[in-house]
Order: sequence, then structure tokens, then C-alpha cells
Amino acid sequence: MCRGKNTCSELGIEIERWSRNCPLPYPKWMKNQIDIFIDAVNCFISGNTKSCLSKLKEIQGKKITLWFIEHGQISGRHRNIQLKKPQPYPIDKSMRDTERSPKKLQNSVFERDGYSCRYCGCKLISQDLIRLFIQKLNSSIFQKGKTNLTTHGIIHISWPVADHVFPWNLGGKTNLSNLVSSCSSCNYGKDSYTIKQLGIENPFNRLPSNNKWDGLVSKLEKLKSL
Repeated sequence: MCRGKNTCSELGIEIERWSRNCPLPYPKWMKNQIDIFIDAVNCFISGNTKSCLSKLKEIQGKKITLWFIEHGQISGRHRNIQLKKPQPYPIDKSMRDTERSPKKLQNSVFERDGYSCRYCGCKLISQDLIRLFIQKLNSSIFQKGKTNLTTHGIIHISWPVADHVFPWNLGGKTNLSNLVSSCSSCNYGKDSYTIKQLGIENPFNRLPSNNKWDGLVSKLEKLKSL
């Protein structure tokens, strides 16, 4: 396990091999897990709860959660330990953007970015869809708990966050020019570091996804009607 250590087994110490797009890419075994969840949601909406539950059981939820806790959410710290780039001083509170929370803008950010993480590129699922699915399914198999350990792994990697590319406490604005869609792993992995401190490129230098993915927003009305 890597928590509390100065190096991460997933990240490694060969800086030249690190991703320049995100704090820590998902491992290969995790690549199809969100697609299985999407299949599960579609089964539930079509009235096949049994198949839905079966597919949810296929997902390696606990393994994903463990990866998130031990690697993903603390990847920025491990990168900075190796890079040794100093932390800029936060600017005075009076000089910061008066609007810190991106909540009012987040759906616009998600739609602009095609519900894909602008760092690692993974698919993101609508927050409203996940909340409603949990309510309608009403099963202990899939829950958003109060702690990381009690939250299903899929939520850790697909829950969308409107992330400040340049940190708010350093003067970053809460607007569409400084907010990008991020998975929870990249968002927590970035922590309060700047992209320069982490050795990753500005996500605005890459175009948003154009794969027509909508985060299952189009399924909301059907799910509500169940």
C-alpha cells in the first residue's frame, strides 16, 4: 500500500514515463468497468432488474475503491515529492474570486467537455443520474456512502467534478475559462497543487471529447418514470 509512503507503486519513480495529461492514469483492468455499469443502467431502465444486478456484481467495485484510496486520490502528492517543485503562496482572501463553488457552472462544463475527464479522458456519469439510479434501484449493491470505503468504486471514477485548472486559492477564476470536467480521481489527485507542480499539461491545450457521450443524461427522464 502507498498511503503514507514517499513513492507510489502505480506511479513509479521514472518521471519520464509519467503521464503528461493526468496525475495517474487508470490501470488497464479498470478500462471497461464504467461500460459494464452503463450496461447495468440500461438493463434496469428496460425493466430487467435481475440482469442489472448481475452486471453490477461483475464490476470490481471494492478493487476500484482500494485503487482510488491507495493510489488515485494521493497521486499528486507522490508526483510532487519526486518533482520537488515549491508550492506557491496562496493569495490574500480579499483578492480571490468571490465565487468559489463551481456548482452553478458545472453542468455547462460537463456538457462542453462531452462528459469526459479532460485529464485522463475517462467517461463521466451525470451526478443526477447516479443519485436517481441509487434511489430507484434501492440496493445495497450500489450506494454512495458517507466514506470512501462505503462508496461504490464506479462512483469514485465516474462522478464528474468541475475542476479549477489553476487553483482558486492562488487566484484561479471560477469561470468556464478555468473549469474543466474531471473524474474524482484526477480531481483529488491534483489536490491543491498546480499543474506545473505535478508536471502535467494544461487540459485546455487538448480539445474536449467529441464522441457524443452525454453522461447518460438522456436516460434521466426514462429513469424518473420507472
